[in-house]
Amino acid sequence: MRNYYDLLSVTPDAPPDEIKKAFRREIARYHPDKVQHLGKEFQEMAAGIAADLTEAQRILMDPALRTKYDQELQSWSARTPAASRPVDAPPAAAPVERPYDAPPSSGPGRSGEEPAAPPPPRPTAGIDFVKRATLSKLREAIGDTLGDSEPLTVRDFDLALVTKPKRVLFKKGEEPVCLLMKFVSLVDPQAIANVWPVALRVKPPGTTSCAVLLMGPGMAPARDLAGAVTEQRRRSRGAGPVLVPVDVRDWEALFPPETPAAVRSLIERLKIDKR
Repeated sequence: MRNYYDLLSVTPDAPPDEIKKAFRREIARYHPDKVQHLGKEFQEMAAGIAADLTEAQRILMDPALRTKYDQELQSWSARTPAASRPVDAPPAAAPVERPYDAPPSSGPGRSGEEPAAPPPPRPTAGIDFVKRATLSKLREAIGDTLGDSEPLTVRDFDLALVTKPKRVLFKKGEEPVCLLMKFVSLVDPQAIANVWPVALRVKPPGTTSCAVLLMGPGMAPARDLAGAVTEQRRRSRGAGPVLVPVDVRDWEALFPPETPAAVRSLIERLKIDKR
């Protein structure tokens, strides 16, 4: 049974105003104008997701229909083992100072500091569609921006490669760049903790470390992400990748100072295509 609350990323006790806001937020991602450049397959998938979102909003905004739906959902949950229920999105598994021009989070309770903002809702509607569209656009931009590259097979990453910079006469050639790309449902501290130890072990010949594009249709505050990176570097004694969080809804990224030029160029190309 479809869980409309998960589809809209709201809690079961969400008031009508919150449901309406969530519906508008989610449906905007799958408007025909937003997916017309992705090809027929993705357009059809987006249309199906939009139809599901519309049905969810219709049911949850009608008090009588919502009451009946809640009863059916509760009954279904009681008789369906958790392991067999459909999942809309997978679960999320020397210190660097201010890696994203934001102070690391030091937790609530410090004098003069505001309490940490609650994390954004973890997107669930059409997460597979968003991932496939993201990787499709990424592959296209890689071919146009980075030129020749050698693909890598790395566990727990969706794409991985090492660039092959062109050699220029009388000039020192650029260093090859190891680039690892991972799509998650939400770019947050837990996602950083999951990818960090895996990226730490990847060291292709000719490179010293890898740059990681951690991408998702939602991103935690820069303050929280900076704190997570600082903590991971502390645990790995200063070692680790150059981690670049990316919100794929608009290709906005947080670049640490040591981000390779090739990575910046890749994101800039994606942002231009978005416009």
